[in-house]
Amino acid sequence: MTHTQSQPGTLKHITFWPALIAMLSALTLIAVDQARFVQITAALNALLIDRLSFLFLYTALGLLLLCVVVFFSPLGGVRIGGEGATRIYSPFRWFSVSLTAVIAMGILFWAVAEPVVHFHEPPGFSGARPGGDAALHFALSTVFVHWTLAPYAIYTVTALTFALGFHNRGYDFSVDALLRPLFGDRLGGRTGELVDALVLFSVVVGMSAVLSGGLLLIGDGLRVLFGQPKSPLVYALISTFIVGAALLSASSGLRGGIQLLARLNTVLFIALLIYLLAVGPGAFILRLGGESLGDYLGDFFARHLMSHEPATSRWSGWWTTAFFASWFAWAPLSCLFLGKIARGYTVRQFVLVNLLLPSLFSVVWFSTFGASALFYDVQDHGALYQIYKTEGLAAMAYQLFSYLPGSFLLGLFFIFACLISFITAADSNTDVIGGLCTRAVTAGEMNSPFAIKFLWALVIGAVGWGSATYLGVDGIKMLANLAGVPGLFIVLGSAGGLILMMLQTRRLKR
Repeated sequence: MTHTQSQPGTLKHITFWPALIAMLSALTLIAVDQARFVQITAALNALLIDRLSFLFLYTALGLLLLCVVVFFSPLGGVRIGGEGATRIYSPFRWFSVSLTAVIAMGILFWAVAEPVVHFHEPPGFSGARPGGDAALHFALSTVFVHWTLAPYAIYTVTALTFALGFHNRGYDFSVDALLRPLFGDRLGGRTGELVDALVLFSVVVGMSAVLSGGLLLIGDGLRVLFGQPKSPLVYALISTFIVGAALLSASSGLRGGIQLLARLNTVLFIALLIYLLAVGPGAFILRLGGESLGDYLGDFFARHLMSHEPATSRWSGWWTTAFFASWFAWAPLSCLFLGKIARGYTVRQFVLVNLLLPSLFSVVWFSTFGASALFYDVQDHGALYQIYKTEGLAAMAYQLFSYLPGSFLLGLFFIFACLISFITAADSNTDVIGGLCTRAVTAGEMNSPFAIKFLWALVIGAVGWGSATYLGVDGIKMLANLAGVPGLFIVLGSAGGLILMMLQTRRLKR
């Protein structure tokens, strides 16, 4: 077993200060010279797309295959925390917290917008005519690539590696626990804290990008429903509310606000699904969803590796790589939370709850919202696409609701779901950030310092506000892309560590 030698509760300066200074520098540049900030991030993004897109694609698919191998291997029967370990959550609470901790507002922002954009702007190599039947299937099946199995495999591998290291081997509550099975004690001390700093910066950038998207989504909702113009003040008030609520929830610990909000969030998602299925184009949803799922599975490897795409194309770089980069950015920090709450369950159960069940949920969610959006866009001669062209991606969801009974109440409900969704993700991640910056969290003491949570929540809120106000969706996507680069290499290291632990299964049975 490896234990922290420093006194619990002390600040990890090498982790804390570099990440904080880097984030404040980015915030200052956004405030002072937005054009320069966008120029720098655009150049870095172009470099990322040209040089690393293939690595994102191949790694995501490889992690999914690794999950399958782990599930059927002897490691699948190992209990996280040992044979006598007690569970923190019941199965439903565990699933609710795991689902909502990583899903954030992504499925709310993109479920309507992405399929409609692909429908009208399919890449040339797809062979689909814009607005044609083939484009319908391409649009929804592409969403499955971005939001189902492979992305959740990224979280599952990293979180499982951490869970086994933290609960079964006694590793520290640190990102270096992901790499310790592979590199041993060489990553301890200052080196490990530097790894934590890199991950902390990446995830705070990723969370800020997601918050920015949420601010745009909620801001458009207030404009559509109440005629409230979008403005920096409106975004600031929304951001303050979200961050404040997340802090209140996180301060109550794992058994308090976090799990209560997670269950509420899950119920909200299910209610939205049931309502849309009941009043929307149900037959069309089932037909297009089923056919698109068949297309996705039937061309599974080619779609994930983008083998049909010409070498000169950048389409996958701006879509598939961008989404995967966002998942890689969140994974190293989110995995600490997912691994922390998994005590008492087997590895096989972990794979089911963190990979299979969320993927099934996403298939149903994106089929319901995506197919409904496509149906009404076709019926109304491209109205949703025109909303995208004139008002932006975030406004498209409210255009969809305008076709449904009770559109005003549905819009209110959707705004509330957006708020709860990010609050749920933020409280779990600020809880982990607090533990990452200090030596306060152990397998026996799960709660992290509130003061650190408060500081980082303020930083995330400020950067999210700045991005929504000054950068827009393209800038937000570029931020998420860049945050994924360090995450990619840490996740690769965690995959190597999981393979080693799979080969050393007996050492984990204690």
